[in-house]
Amino acid sequence: MSFVRPLYMSFAIGLASLSGDLSAHAQSSPDGQKRLEAIIATAPLVDPTSESRALREFYRSRNGQLAWSGPQEALGDSLLQEMQAIALAEGLDPGAYALHPTGSDAEHDVMVGAILLRFGRDLAVGAVQPLRAYGGSGTEFRAEFDGPRFLKSLADGTPLAEQANALTPHFAGYLRLKEVLAQTRAQVRAGGWPAIADGPKIQPGESDDRVVALRRRLIATGELAATLAEGREMDAPVVEAVKRFQARHGLDPDGTIGAKTLATLNIPAEARARQIAVNMERWRWMTRNPGRNHIAVNIPAYQLDVVEDGAIVMSMRVVTGDVKHPTPSMNTTLNSLVLNPAWSVPSSIANKEILPKLRRDPHYLSTSNLKITAYPEDSPEAAGDGIDWNGIGKKFPYRLRQPPGPDNALGQLKFNLKDSDDIYMHDTPNRKVFGRSYRALSHGCVRLERPVDLGELLLGERWSNRLGDDLSRNRATRTYMLERTIPVYLLYWTAWSDDEGRIHFRDDIYGHDHRLAPVLERARVPAQRMALNRP
Repeated sequence: MSFVRPLYMSFAIGLASLSGDLSAHAQSSPDGQKRLEAIIATAPLVDPTSESRALREFYRSRNGQLAWSGPQEALGDSLLQEMQAIALAEGLDPGAYALHPTGSDAEHDVMVGAILLRFGRDLAVGAVQPLRAYGGSGTEFRAEFDGPRFLKSLADGTPLAEQANALTPHFAGYLRLKEVLAQTRAQVRAGGWPAIADGPKIQPGESDDRVVALRRRLIATGELAATLAEGREMDAPVVEAVKRFQARHGLDPDGTIGAKTLATLNIPAEARARQIAVNMERWRWMTRNPGRNHIAVNIPAYQLDVVEDGAIVMSMRVVTGDVKHPTPSMNTTLNSLVLNPAWSVPSSIANKEILPKLRRDPHYLSTSNLKITAYPEDSPEAAGDGIDWNGIGKKFPYRLRQPPGPDNALGQLKFNLKDSDDIYMHDTPNRKVFGRSYRALSHGCVRLERPVDLGELLLGERWSNRLGDDLSRNRATRTYMLERTIPVYLLYWTAWSDDEGRIHFRDDIYGHDHRLAPVLERARVPAQRMALNRP
């Protein structure tokens, strides 16, 4: 994505000789069309290739007639003003769609068309490229946007609100976030919510002067009834309200105001509004047809949902990648699972983790049931006997494999994902981690809390209540193909609203929000007020 240079004045002056007489004509001649195309060719567009192509096609369909200037100027002005309000409601920056002074009706017309075109495209597919650094999964999954058709409909009088509604996602998740964004911004305008002073932990039953501010903070976001605004004590209603707040934010719901809960309470309303807008942008990146049957993993929430016929039929906790090995956002598919899988150790793990451990403990391979694949599995050489690990350089010179078994890193089940950069979903022998609130602990793969339940659901009725017993009786490695391919979405949602309208937030564990927010908020044209009075 390229950002436009502030060249509006040079654009106007440089084209004065070309366009000075265009406003006096209806632009319905070949010469008029050529002159419009010359303006388009040098206009300061954000995405010159696609925007210039769409603008040329639009004006050709009108035989070179202007659409937003001269007698139609009132329509253009009205659309631009309405666009600002819609952009704000959709979590977009209105400053990105500001109009600046131009030198003629023709230049004005092209710039109005370019701004409207950009606005429509941003609503349809997002204002920012869906890079993995922002929590996106690539451009190939986004919706289609027909720019010339969008402009033609507006020029023919179709209301902008109707057009905008057709372009934006109709997912319940997006619409709920839009409602919560309006509510949060209303709180911002009203002064936000009170901050709570730093200090020692506040336990249930204790009294503290800060509890007065705590009560008002909880009232602001609906966890506590407004009638309970007074009091220094962490009594039962306040403790329950704190637990509700903690549950909405992925914290341990213990009712205690510790350092993490206090820091989360003190995140200002303005920051939450930005977080909501960032997640709305990620919804615009989504395919408009995710399938009525699919699996969705929310990476920062450490949650997997199985959807059948549009309804969630199974949910479970998951472990996702740690900060050094983030689980990538992706749109992929699942068509097979492996029972009692072996684990082929990635070279990155062998180099960075296993080799240093072997230098400290030469018996690490045997105690971890890891085998060097170049030797027979039961031989001493396969366990690394006789190898001077301190004499090996930085690169691990062997390939390692962990046979199936109770200590296998993949557990008893592995769910294969297509074209997934060696990322997959799997069981784990370490079950204790699912009791933690922070579960960004893997090397990038998704570890499942209830893999057997998921396997039985995907394999169908003939495996119902059978898979666990089969895994116990038969330790052989086997691969089963599913009867149908299941879409799988690994998503980065740090804000969402549930069926009851409660907003949930999660930490930005990989920094994707932090990188996306300034790009989304930065106006891609110089941020000035609209100036429609031309020389």
